[in-house]
Amino acid sequence: MKKLFYFIVIILIGMLYTTVALANPVAGKIMIDAQDGFIDTGATALVEQDRILVPVAVIKEYLHDSLTVDPVNDRLKLSVVLPRFRLETEHLDRFIYSGVDVSFAVKKISGQPYVDLAGLDKLLGLAASYQQANNTLLIQTGKSSFFSPIQLNQPRAQQVFSGKINLVWDHVMKDSRNLNQEAKIPGLDILAPTWFAVISEEGDVASKADLKYVQDAHEKGYKVWALVSNSFDRDLTRAVLNNERARRNVIKQLLVYSSLYNLDGINIDFENMYDEDQEKFTAFIRELTSALKEQNVMVSVDITIPAPTPYWSLCYNRSELGQIVDYVMVMTYDEHWRSSPVSGSVASQGWVEKGIAATLKSVPKEKLLMGIPFYTREWEETSENGRVTVKSRTLSMAQAKQVIAEQNLTPVWLKDKGQNYVEYNKADKRYRIWLEDQASVRLKAGLVQHYQLAGAASWRKDFEQPEIWETLNAILKKQAAGH
Repeated sequence: MKKLFYFIVIILIGMLYTTVALANPVAGKIMIDAQDGFIDTGATALVEQDRILVPVAVIKEYLHDSLTVDPVNDRLKLSVVLPRFRLETEHLDRFIYSGVDVSFAVKKISGQPYVDLAGLDKLLGLAASYQQANNTLLIQTGKSSFFSPIQLNQPRAQQVFSGKINLVWDHVMKDSRNLNQEAKIPGLDILAPTWFAVISEEGDVASKADLKYVQDAHEKGYKVWALVSNSFDRDLTRAVLNNERARRNVIKQLLVYSSLYNLDGINIDFENMYDEDQEKFTAFIRELTSALKEQNVMVSVDITIPAPTPYWSLCYNRSELGQIVDYVMVMTYDEHWRSSPVSGSVASQGWVEKGIAATLKSVPKEKLLMGIPFYTREWEETSENGRVTVKSRTLSMAQAKQVIAEQNLTPVWLKDKGQNYVEYNKADKRYRIWLEDQASVRLKAGLVQHYQLAGAASWRKDFEQPEIWETLNAILKKQAAGH
């Protein structure tokens, strides 16, 4: 009778991955429908809203033993030897036919690793359904085969933007934000979560991707261009760029992630590279872009402004990159970096404009997005024996505003910098801040229109004040509005 009951449950719920939106997580027992009958794992799943968290131990014991947990990066690594899923084209299917390693973010609950089944179900050929009435998660196996593979996704429609592009990077430390609880930002087109990073010389890509984040973003009208970094490690980057198999591994993983999470774009943020690897990096971007274009995924790359700086600027062939990818983000910051020996602005207006003009000599204006910092730095200057030493700390706009209030300061407009400025003395030390605020962002956004650029890309979400979005929307979208 017990097995008959679960068979009826299967028929009623169907074969699709479904969850019940719940206000609080619910612990439900995990049953597996195997060939020899139903198995009670004795474990529990946590169900909340659109996520089903399952103990990694259950997946390894009952569903797929070829997986490992990376405790350093809090991720589950899954080796798919013969993929039983399909990508957007037959050519891409052949590209990953020899197998692919993918990873999923792991959550520690009571000291045990759990993983969200969203995504894993398709890769492993599973169907998971939660029965709220019986507080049971039923996992069915064998839902894909070589004869009836699961199609992860279809090629995307062409992306069209109204007016200039307005993108913001969303820095993800561990868990992605819950977009469902946030109001839609007027004029914002693209969210670029920092989800992926190359972390090994073999080309392993660590992932923090979240399917619910993408679904919520799409419901609000945003596109999602997920960022992939090189971990800012030039030795690691050199090893990957000079290893054909490692490069191929990176590309295969990004193809699967783009399809699995229905990403609209991939943003490549490789920094701190050897200058001698410039052409290797260009070749890699060409290979990656060619593959992602079969999915109709937008490809963008981040670069610094032209400068004779090794590892930071000379490592980019801007002309070639501008021809290959859809968009190029020029990071018009930091004019004075965190460890600068002297105090100064993160991005004064003249320095930004000079950087844009220099970049346009190599990158077409219709492909260029200008970087806008939502942050500043507070500089601490110490004088001793006629010598000034400095150190800094990064401030969001709200934090800078708090310092101004606490010290009862009145900002002074610096016309030559295009910024407000404050300073104060405390304990024989001088503190200085070149502010990023509504006034400075208004001027920077004006450069996008003046040079007819593709748009703006801002670093980063949560460093801004609410009025910044009003300013960007008014300036970047004014042509579309007919003003």
